[in-house]
Amino acid sequence: MKLGVRVVAVFGHTSEVCARAVAHVRAGAPETPIWLFTTVPPLAQTEAICAKVCVNASAFALLRLAQRMLWPLRAALCVAPWTGDGAPLPLRLAPFLIPPFRALFLNAAHDFLPGTPARVMVHNWRNLRDAVHSGWARLADIAGGCWKLVSYHIWRSGPVVRTKDLARAYWALVSYHVWRSGPVVRVKDLACGWSLWTAATFLRCLAYPHRRWFHRLHGDAALPLAAGSEPGSGVAVFVQRGRQWRGRELEKFARASSARFILWRQDGVVEDAGDMLPLFDDERTFAVGRQVDYRGWKPQIAVSAPFRTLQPGEATRVLAPLSRALLVDRARLLALGIPNCSLPGAAWLLLFWKAAAAGWRSYTVGQHGLLKPQPDCPMEETSFLLHVLWDRSLRQLGPSEPGLSAGNIAFQPALSRAIRSSPGRLRVLVVSPFLPFPLSHGGAVRIYNLCRSLQDRVDFALAAVREKNERVDYARLYDVFREVRVVDLDERVSSDGRLPRQVRGHQSRSLRALIGEMTRTWQPDLLQVEYTHMASFGDCAPGVPAILVEHDLTFSLYRQLAESRNTPEAQREYDRWRTFERAWLRTFHGVWTVSEEDRAAAIAESGRAPELTFSVPNGVDTARFVPRYEPAEEPEILYVGSFRHLPNLIGFQALREHVMPRVWQRHPKVRLRVVAGPRHEEFWKGTVDPRIVMHGFVEDLRPLYARASAVAVPLAVSAGTNIKVLEAMACGQAIVSTVPGCAGLGLEDGGDLLIRDGWPEFAAALCQVLDDDALKCWLGANARATAEQRFSWDAIAGQAWSSYVRLSGLGGRPETGPAQRPAGLGAGVDAVFHDHRAVDDHVPDP
Repeated sequence: MKLGVRVVAVFGHTSEVCARAVAHVRAGAPETPIWLFTTVPPLAQTEAICAKVCVNASAFALLRLAQRMLWPLRAALCVAPWTGDGAPLPLRLAPFLIPPFRALFLNAAHDFLPGTPARVMVHNWRNLRDAVHSGWARLADIAGGCWKLVSYHIWRSGPVVRTKDLARAYWALVSYHVWRSGPVVRVKDLACGWSLWTAATFLRCLAYPHRRWFHRLHGDAALPLAAGSEPGSGVAVFVQRGRQWRGRELEKFARASSARFILWRQDGVVEDAGDMLPLFDDERTFAVGRQVDYRGWKPQIAVSAPFRTLQPGEATRVLAPLSRALLVDRARLLALGIPNCSLPGAAWLLLFWKAAAAGWRSYTVGQHGLLKPQPDCPMEETSFLLHVLWDRSLRQLGPSEPGLSAGNIAFQPALSRAIRSSPGRLRVLVVSPFLPFPLSHGGAVRIYNLCRSLQDRVDFALAAVREKNERVDYARLYDVFREVRVVDLDERVSSDGRLPRQVRGHQSRSLRALIGEMTRTWQPDLLQVEYTHMASFGDCAPGVPAILVEHDLTFSLYRQLAESRNTPEAQREYDRWRTFERAWLRTFHGVWTVSEEDRAAAIAESGRAPELTFSVPNGVDTARFVPRYEPAEEPEILYVGSFRHLPNLIGFQALREHVMPRVWQRHPKVRLRVVAGPRHEEFWKGTVDPRIVMHGFVEDLRPLYARASAVAVPLAVSAGTNIKVLEAMACGQAIVSTVPGCAGLGLEDGGDLLIRDGWPEFAAALCQVLDDDALKCWLGANARATAEQRFSWDAIAGQAWSSYVRLSGLGGRPETGPAQRPAGLGAGVDAVFHDHRAVDDHVPDP
């Protein structure tokens, strides 16, 4: 007999599949409990939505567990992955094995397919048809190519095709290659002639396996070439006409010219190289190209396009920036030796390969307009591969700085060229997991404002991770930072289960190489690493004192989550965070916390020296955030919290489900206005009451504070201190908060704000503020006075400066040595750099 419980069962084999399926179910059935059965741990925000989560690496064992749990219940629906990416068979068949056999399938196009017999038959028929069509098209391509090669000989020899006829056909292909390659015929030319097309087709049929193993075949030797360039600044234009590589003509043109640069461009391409010239200020620059496409997540034998579409005026270093227009240093082009091959793309790949081995650099600059992903170039790629494999001198070479030339470290040459550091001032290199501007969450607000308050005494450089689809405002960043480098994460999440999930998603060889490069060239006095999950980058600048900025004690947050959820996976994640954070806390020269409570906890957990552990609180721009009141027609309660940060999402759920229904009983017309941050729809897709108004990223919150009748901070779990509380205080708002919501700020209940734990008491306090204008004014005036006295950035900047003086040696060198990778974590962290999975771009928001 079935129990009277209706649940939706979701089966998944990747965290992305689980997140998409759970979000779809939650949007369609917001009140139905979701039970998640998965072979991998889900994302934290996905787990928060589910009523039950079962994780087992064995798909068969997971199916048996699901059957035992779901047969006694009334499963309203079962959702399974038919995504075509290797989902285990037991998970794909699960809806057909669990009564009452109601199924919904996630397909490869990320759509949802009802599991009716008719729809399943249509789906399977389309998959079979597509597979047959693809196989037939591939076979036709191969047969057609062979037929074209022998058709002429068949026409001459008659209808009977013999073995010698086929041999003659291959000889025709060899002759054609020899004709294209020039009058000198070598054994290599004969071999390449018949093998190039065949090899390219074969590798394409096998999905380009050489892209995965090519790095194991070549060496790492440097090419000893002089780095000097000829004086001058003229640009000579060479036009490439046709598909045939005109190497001999290019060499004659370069030797006859006296210009410093050659602009190589394809026929019909109009190019102004003016914005390319500043990149040659670097004496190691070999070539600069205009971006024509982007590579995205596509693996490449040699990176030949930026990771993403660059902004106009933006540039990035690329190993082999293939383009329709290239500006090259003429002397270095001649020093490399122009290769003799048939395809322009292959020739440039060979040139860039040798230039990278010589330690020379190549760049791509952005353009206006939308770009498409880079198409495959199998002939050019195969020609390059064969040249490298057959030529021992090329095979021994390797790029000198592969981490810096992956096409995902961007900067703006014009601003970088115009802004220079001041001699004799303290230099600090800041490493951040996100851009400090725009001020889209509390972490960005803290980094930007604190550095701005210190810029009269400190020169800052920035190495920051760019989040997906985020536009870089270089002008605003250069208002504060002397150097700005922006990194796109192009490595997939590690499978190393010893590391916390968020740490596994923020590994980057390019960022490590960038920190090392900026340390050598910019020579900072201090390295400042923002956020705990970035701590493993603290050893990238040997000999430079390093500061870890603990925006919160992350293990403390996950301890609260483990206690509230009481699940094995939550406990394991807490254990991983505690091990990771304690180990890294011991290695940094200095540690910043945002409150005295966190400072004491950091010292107690890690055994750090108290004199090298500093409390540098969060603050607020009291000149920008000032009291202003423009009440709305109906009362409004304001909640600010980016949903990317899990405690904010949990707080919104509590506000929606437990607090506002009680408030609406007394004030049915009051609105709840929620600022949920950028991409909030990725983390919450449920239905909301019409009286709830949702916003994404809001650049200026001041108008919303002016309209609000009260500000709610309903955080059940939290760590660090919340800048949103300080901004509301500076605006003179009446605030109702839980104890975790205002922890670490030392605020007075009934004076600065109202502090209530328990949702009935929290709702009653909000109603009290809505009913009593005198109480609202009293709380707002006290909050503003406290913000001015204790939390202005200028006052906090003094504490940060004192720690800089102590750690940099201006006030005496610290006794600790340089930051090193914690013992016991080295193998796990190093293993991250060789693993490839999907990137989790979750970023904490204090």
